[in-house]
Amino acid sequence: MRIVQPYGYNIGDSTLFIGNEKAAIIDTGMEYCSPRLVAEVKEELGDRPLDYILLSHSHYDHVCGLPAIRHAWPEVKVCAHPHAAKILAKESVREFMMRMSKKNYEEVDPDHDVVGYPLSDYKVDVELTEGMKIDLGDICFRVIETPGHTKCCISFYDEINQILFASESTGITNVTDPYSVEPTYVSSYVQSLGSVEKLKPFPVKMILQSHRVMGTLIEPEHYFDRVESYYHLTCDIILSLYKNGVDQDQLLKIYSDIFAHRAEGQPYFAFMVNAKAAIKTVIREYEEGLIK
Repeated sequence: MRIVQPYGYNIGDSTLFIGNEKAAIIDTGMEYCSPRLVAEVKEELGDRPLDYILLSHSHYDHVCGLPAIRHAWPEVKVCAHPHAAKILAKESVREFMMRMSKKNYEEVDPDHDVVGYPLSDYKVDVELTEGMKIDLGDICFRVIETPGHTKCCISFYDEINQILFASESTGITNVTDPYSVEPTYVSSYVQSLGSVEKLKPFPVKMILQSHRVMGTLIEPEHYFDRVESYYHLTCDIILSLYKNGVDQDQLLKIYSDIFAHRAEGQPYFAFMVNAKAAIKTVIREYEEGLIK
């Protein structure tokens, strides 16, 4: 077994798992980074094929490298949650992802350009649901549905080696302080907390995440407690301001000022989009009586 993190946008945007029988990559990064990504994966695999692309969810910064990998390995199977498959089948979504990818490279890496693969390449071959297995030989992933960041988030648990690839619903370590956690709930705060609780019981020796260098410095047995505390903190701040009559535009400004450090290591526009979505989600679920 080998685990490698080739280049996507940040190191950690893609994670390559090379088993003694098959190989899989989780997430594919940005399209404009895909030539380098493909070259690094080829170097790691040598003459071996890439058997699976496993998508943790359907956001553009996780799937835009998919066409390049499909062209490099035409027999590869793209696997994702059924909701992700439905989303990626929409022409409007594919076009939106390309616009977001272009906006991203213009902000963070203007010397690069998009490659321009056909939008039809954004398709899912295998729909993954709870409990399904992806067997690579000495690595065997169990699919765990963990919604909250999106409806289609999936985590992958290797029962043989006790390695957990935790979806973005369950937070990511802070780029400036690797001992703290960035809340990443977008579609549902309540579901994100449920996903954290769902992953807690698994015996884990290593936790892997999107957007971060391999592993987290937080001990696996403490990681999800840390996630919960940061999730509760941000929720409390949002609701405290909202209950005191602060409108959502002003709330966004205050929230983005408090957590400005979280914008480091990602495009600022993406940070603001997620911050706005998190605020709306918490307020909506509070009004629905889901958050007490």
